Amino acid sequence: MAKTKRIGIIASGGDAQGMNACMKTIVTMADRKGMEVVAFLGGYQGLLDDDTKVLTLKDVERSFNLGGSIILSGRSKDFMDIEKRKKAKVVYDKHKLEGIIVLGGDGSIRGAKDLEDLGLNVVVIPCTIDNDVFCSERSIGFDTAVNNAVGAIDNIQQTMSANGRVLIIEVMGRYCGDIALYSGLCSESDIIMIPEKKQTVEKIIREVKKQLSVGNASPTVVIAEHQFDVQEVAKQMENILQKECRAVVLGYIQRGGSPTVQDRLLAVRTAVRSVECVLNNEFGVVVTLNKDKIKLVNFKKAVKSRRKFREDIWNTFVDLKKYVTVKVK
Repeated sequence: MAKTKRIGIIASGGDAQGMNACMKTIVTMADRKGMEVVAFLGGYQGLLDDDTKVLTLKDVERSFNLGGSIILSGRSKDFMDIEKRKKAKVVYDKHKLEGIIVLGGDGSIRGAKDLEDLGLNVVVIPCTIDNDVFCSERSIGFDTAVNNAVGAIDNIQQTMSANGRVLIIEVMGRYCGDIALYSGLCSESDIIMIPEKKQTVEKIIREVKKQLSVGNASPTVVIAEHQFDVQEVAKQMENILQKECRAVVLGYIQRGGSPTVQDRLLAVRTAVRSVECVLNNEFGVVVTLNKDKIKLVNFKKAVKSRRKFREDIWNTFVDLKKYVTVKVK
């Protein structure tokens, strides 16, 4: 009787909507190819601890449309220790794996490269709401997070407008401004603060003052996280402008919920290609989306990728603000 081939799977870092769709597709594809999927629970820590579960079709049933991660996701301090990280090779060999598919973001790719250096066969699928896997035009979870952010901003804008207040919204993204840029533009916000376009609090207050002077009674400012304390910015703005200001941190609402069609489609396409990589012995690669095509980028190039900021989208926002001075709410 032929040996059953086995694939490992890990969800690393923060969870992203579409991870479960990705996993279900991997399990389905593996089953059709006569392979078994071994999940390491809780990210890279699960690999070091040999905390596993064999995923069957029954396990992934009705998971396609769920946010979060049915095999848990997380970061591992132990994995940062070179000596502790060596346990990964022992566990990998114990389970007789053909390769491991890692779902995660920029940090997860660097972790996958560390595993490759230990002799493991690894493939990465970009799954992060931050969209900071710079070798790919879009990562799984980003589209859903932006939609969640836009929906929340729209709702909060309505009540701020009713009360004539300035609104400051902080969105996620770690050190990438894509969620702020896309959600700010698509919610008709007035000012966007992102790390790629450094601005001071003083300049933002001047911009808000300008909006108030042209008849916009309730300007909206969208700020990417890790730049300012938005509560302090609101207090400072209120003192200077003598105008009620409210700061809202959207937080984890951006990560929850059912993935959008775009994220589901990307999850399926990258998952299918990742299983093909294992079957074809194509390892040390990230399965990316570029020009609407699924392409493989090797780890060495992926970890050295530099940010390709969407200047065109930023310029569209700036141009609109030149002409749209009074916002109808």
